[in-house]
Amino acid sequence: MGSRALKSLLLALLLAAPLASAEPGSVQGEVRVSVIGADGEPRPKADRSGVVVYLTGYTEEPPAEVAVMSQANKTFTPGVLPIVAGQKVEFLNKDVVLHNVFSRSVARKFDAGKNRPGEKYVETFKKTGIIDVYCDIHEQMVATLVVVPNRAFAVTDRDGRFVLRGVPPGRYPLFAVHRRDEKSDIARAEVVVEAGRASTATLTLTETRTDDTHLDKRGKKYTPRPDYSEKNR
Repeated sequence: MGSRALKSLLLALLLAAPLASAEPGSVQGEVRVSVIGADGEPRPKADRSGVVVYLTGYTEEPPAEVAVMSQANKTFTPGVLPIVAGQKVEFLNKDVVLHNVFSRSVARKFDAGKNRPGEKYVETFKKTGIIDVYCDIHEQMVATLVVVPNRAFAVTDRDGRFVLRGVPPGRYPLFAVHRRDEKSDIARAEVVVEAGRASTATLTLTETRTDDTHLDKRGKKYTPRPDYSEKNR
């Protein structure tokens, strides 16, 4: 092989090396959730779905896609919604009654006002944090937004399993947050992600909040009010 060809080969290898090292890896594992029994002792929870698992340590641009949290049958769907900081969320009223979506959380306060069936309200969430979402008309309606710094997040299935894909190689804090408010237990671990490989992790948390009692958007207790329907809007 001539010197010119050898130099070209060495240059190609040097250029390829950073690309190979930048190949993303993944993190997979499970979250073990406990609930406190009547005797005060923790017990394994059968359904471990709805836990948001995410990494910190780097940031990514939010996706252009607008996330959707709808209201139907006086219920928020999904009940837990992870998004990337800077992403928009559409609160769509698919019900036959009025709704007033709001939050008084420290991470983000907002008030959508009364929305009729078919109407929507769009809000941008620029900062990371846990945001409780409620309806000012229907006290039983509760949901949670988890705003994370990058796209390495997942929501656990019934068995508590999760997979985070597309993670750059490195050492990162790993968190698990249940669909409860800011006072809830947050599990933390540390993972090392290698290029092209799957790392494993197990996190454990305890469900500390036993009910969804909360105040209305004015910071007062809920009082009986008309359930505004399509026919009396």
